[in-house]
Amino acid sequence: MKIRNSIIAFLLFIGIAGDSVTLVAAPISFWVALDGNDGNSGDQDHPFLTIERARDAVRLINEDQRRDITIYIRDGTHRLTQPLVLDWRDSGQNGRYVIYRAAPDEHPVISGAVKVENWTLHDAALNIYKADVGANRSRQLYVNGQRATRAQTDPYPAGFRPNYDPVGASPNGGIQYIPNLLNPLEYADPALWKNPQQIEAVIITQWKMMRVPVDAVFPELILPAVIPGLITLQEPAWTNANVFVSYDETSHKYKPGIWSFWQVTRFENAYEFLSDPGEWYLDESNNTLYYIPRWGEDMDTADVELPVLETLVDGQGTLAQPICNIRFEGLTFSYATWMEPSTGDGYVSDQSGFHLVGNGHEPNIIGHDQNDERTPGNVKFIFARKIRFQDSLFEHLGAVGLDFNTGSQNNSIINNKFRDISSAGIQLGGIDIVDHHPNSPEQVTRDNLISNNLIYNTGVDYVDAAGIFVGFTTRTTISHNSIISVPWAGIAIGWGWGLLDPGSFPGAPGAIIGQWGNYDTPTTSCGNRILNNHIEDFLSVLWDGGAIYTLGRQGPSLAKGMLISGNVAFGKRANAGSNIFYTDGGSRYITLSNNVSYDNPRGNMDFGPAPNVLDPLPYSALPSLLNILPYGSDTGGCRTYGDIRYIGNYWLYPDFYSPCEYRDENGVSYPTNLSYRSNHVIQGESDVPQRILRAAGRRP
Repeated sequence: MKIRNSIIAFLLFIGIAGDSVTLVAAPISFWVALDGNDGNSGDQDHPFLTIERARDAVRLINEDQRRDITIYIRDGTHRLTQPLVLDWRDSGQNGRYVIYRAAPDEHPVISGAVKVENWTLHDAALNIYKADVGANRSRQLYVNGQRATRAQTDPYPAGFRPNYDPVGASPNGGIQYIPNLLNPLEYADPALWKNPQQIEAVIITQWKMMRVPVDAVFPELILPAVIPGLITLQEPAWTNANVFVSYDETSHKYKPGIWSFWQVTRFENAYEFLSDPGEWYLDESNNTLYYIPRWGEDMDTADVELPVLETLVDGQGTLAQPICNIRFEGLTFSYATWMEPSTGDGYVSDQSGFHLVGNGHEPNIIGHDQNDERTPGNVKFIFARKIRFQDSLFEHLGAVGLDFNTGSQNNSIINNKFRDISSAGIQLGGIDIVDHHPNSPEQVTRDNLISNNLIYNTGVDYVDAAGIFVGFTTRTTISHNSIISVPWAGIAIGWGWGLLDPGSFPGAPGAIIGQWGNYDTPTTSCGNRILNNHIEDFLSVLWDGGAIYTLGRQGPSLAKGMLISGNVAFGKRANAGSNIFYTDGGSRYITLSNNVSYDNPRGNMDFGPAPNVLDPLPYSALPSLLNILPYGSDTGGCRTYGDIRYIGNYWLYPDFYSPCEYRDENGVSYPTNLSYRSNHVIQGESDVPQRILRAAGRRP
């Protein structure tokens, strides 16, 4: 009763005007502090201890809500032991908001990590320390606020190749290996790997990456060059990693394609790989964490954080009961992981964080699958209305930073910072049938705003992810964001490669009309705007992407299509082949105006190095022979549909680059109907009007 009475600070303030008496509801607030107690009343002098307790207090009163309800969170690290789950009961009512806000001039951190202490020296020669972490598991580790590196081999370790039979049939056993006798310190003989099922085989190729857990190691039997050793991989990840294939017309069999697991980029996560300062390994068999300190780190005093929660905030709206009218202001969301890639599903990328899980994915030659799963958000919402994140920080996160899924409408992500994120910084909308051809208006993701955010150093673990990804949405506005240091695209929007649009345009090489079904009505992609963003240092790892990357039809006409205007892109990795403004498969009904590209030299294809002399044979060198070929321009796309206008842009390379043009059965060549007006060929930044440069990016 004490709590409810203090809550009903709904009590009265009297204003008198003549004979009338006006009752004014007083502001309502609750406080949360690390020295609080959940048995307290929750006022400023008697705060709660947990955010969950404040949430529950709001549920007691918000059905009759007359004013905004504010939950003030005091300074310090608020360590969650379970996600903060919000549903329709936690929504603001009667047009009012529930606000989760940092206390004035304070900087609270909402954390999903446990602190690791009591380190001891384990190996003096290699300076390896160890600590017990109990049953806690994670794919990330942070020391003094800096991400540590999972122990790994050098890139492209010699002696490994996926095991395909000589005539090019589908994979039949995993990865063959020959022990590295010339440089045994590069990696330990796989036969000596102590915990092989914790190790992941990794490939990074073009716009994809895959992480496939090892199952077992079978040593070489006689002579390595005759009968090499074999590493088997866990299922279904290994099968899924070889879904994207090519077809041999001679043998009538599928064979490994350049988007399958045809080469090993590295192995990761073994004690045997510990070699450099800043590397770590968690041995799950004995609950022991190993780490080699960087210069200047003292393990007796270091702040070592092991993220263990996979979700910090989980907004669980439904079609019938959406979650709405909640604001988050001035908070830091930090230290969360994502463990699905450590299971038998691994992480098999299709594109931009969407990946294959489970069984039943048929081999295909187009490089894409119709049934992908999204990378989840460490902060996530579904069927959300009028949710606002403002002036907050998302950092040290192991999945997507902030994710708004199906049915998200009128939400705002404004003036936040996203840094050190394992996948995309922001993800909005989905790619499933409920997203592209929903049954009800409530399922449409529409009228959302992503503005004035700083997105820096994303895609750290999953390098195929864009800084901002947007799926099938209506009237999304992405404006005045600064996106810096991303491994693939800065902004990626759209899906389907035309196959989900009316007429089923085959917007990927090898695709055929109707391959993903036939739809008579347009998707929900319509009226989206990408305005005045600053995109710098993109494609830092992969190639075949761009600063702004689009897919599919973006509206019923040019007038109601997508507008990309006033964006400034520069500083691409020089060797990364790309199209800066990349209108890829099936892109249609797009206007690009007053955009800028400079300091973005044409790059090359890059399919990794040629086979090492130690690699088991046969091993094709053909992909690596393509590495010298230039790839890309300031505009372009593979099987772009067309109906695209270019007006008043500034760039060095005016030609549309199309490595895979398409001619239909009626003789129409695509892309078609590209319109150019008043564009400018420049040599550098000095040739661009200052008003465009100043308007791009995050504003103070």
